[in-house]
Amino acid sequence: MKQKILAFVVYKGKFLALRNNPHPEHGGDFWFVVTGGVEEGEDQINAVKREVIEETGLNSEEILFLNWGSIYEWRGDLYKELNFLSFVNSGEVMLNEEHIKYEWLGIEDFIKRIKWDDDKELLRKVLKKALNKKQYFKKQEIKDYRENET
Repeated sequence: MKQKILAFVVYKGKFLALRNNPHPEHGGDFWFVVTGGVEEGEDQINAVKREVIEETGLNSEEILFLNWGSIYEWRGDLYKELNFLSFVNSGEVMLNEEHIKYEWLGIEDFIKRIKWDDDKELLRKVLKKALNKKQYFKKQEIKDYRENET
């Protein structure tokens, strides 16, 4: 199973929404967050730091594991993706080729904007707690999306 990270990037209480490059290699045309693979010999925290820099040019000051993640299949591979909140030290974003636009949004606009196929109310609760550097889930919650396949 391949390891991935998903990072909600926060600066001064605002969340970073990234507009994907609509090229098929980047997953489609929608607003989302920083994601990426964990490289050989790398832990998830360092993967978050690296991916945030690569995709936005921003440095993570503090990273909070949300005790939350998912397992899913994509393009024939199986992935386990863990979710994090990354507090960054600047709002000056430098996009790479994966994204074409960005916006810093308050939590309500952010949740409305991003593609999130699961429960957005749960997402709101998790992110509100995380802004205060607290975890919503007391024990690790990993949702297996393979169970929903027909």
